[in-house]
Amino acid sequence: MDQLKISSNSANAPLSFWDDSYAQPYFDNSTKRDITVTIGQTATLQCRVRNLGDRAVSWIRKRDLHIMTIGILTYTNDQRYQALHTEGSDEWSMRIASAQPRDSGVYECQVSTEPKISQAYRLNVVVSKAKILGNHELFVKSGSDINLTCVASQISSPPSFIYWYKGGRVVNYSQRGGINVQTDRNTKTSKLIISRATLGDSGNYTCAPSNSDASSILVHVISGGEHQAAMKHGNNSANSLFSLSKCYRIRDCSSTPWRLLQSLKSSTIALLCCLIAFNSFFTIR
Repeated sequence: MDQLKISSNSANAPLSFWDDSYAQPYFDNSTKRDITVTIGQTATLQCRVRNLGDRAVSWIRKRDLHIMTIGILTYTNDQRYQALHTEGSDEWSMRIASAQPRDSGVYECQVSTEPKISQAYRLNVVVSKAKILGNHELFVKSGSDINLTCVASQISSPPSFIYWYKGGRVVNYSQRGGINVQTDRNTKTSKLIISRATLGDSGNYTCAPSNSDASSILVHVISGGEHQAAMKHGNNSANSLFSLSKCYRIRDCSSTPWRLLQSLKSSTIALLCCLIAFNSFFTIR
């Protein structure tokens, strides 16, 4: 008679279902072992143990080897921690309410076999902060559109809402026409579009998701004349610097740096560049 051979899908799994009562416990690795939550959220570490038998499951905090739970009992004065288990199930979980950064770290789910077996779980408690894309200041020409995009990063679940404020007041559709807010909770993104901006639309704008720190940006709406003046000033500075660099290359203008220095007094950046070039000129000569 041929000998019956039994194979196993896992080195730690029982050889057959007839031997369950005699098999060693093993971990079901289908549970998530790297958990990230934001401050104030509830974190749940789920440990699933097969063939537990009469052994006990404990949760250990790795950094100080503190026993947090054994079975359904909790062994810490911090009431935010709680052991969770449904009778008859293979899941032995630990829940941490209102998670804080100090709760971050490695926790071990440990089974009282001989020798003991354990499985590590990492908890990350992060500070979620919204971010308005771009620089901290935005300059918009009068009549153009203000287009702001806010992203709520490092959050495990979509925000319930994302509010936009101007100053201390919620941006209201009824305040003026041409205001459009587009929020996508799945991508944790919100866009504020203000059409045909006027000088009155200048101010501090804030994006405030329900579960993240807010982010702000200062918007300047400038008239066409101011825009042209700014461009002209930039061109004049650029032309002065070009003349200085040309003079430096030919090395034939001993007094020119002084004249350029006097003509660029209104621009701090140009002044610094002139002094550097002037020093280098005489050093080389």
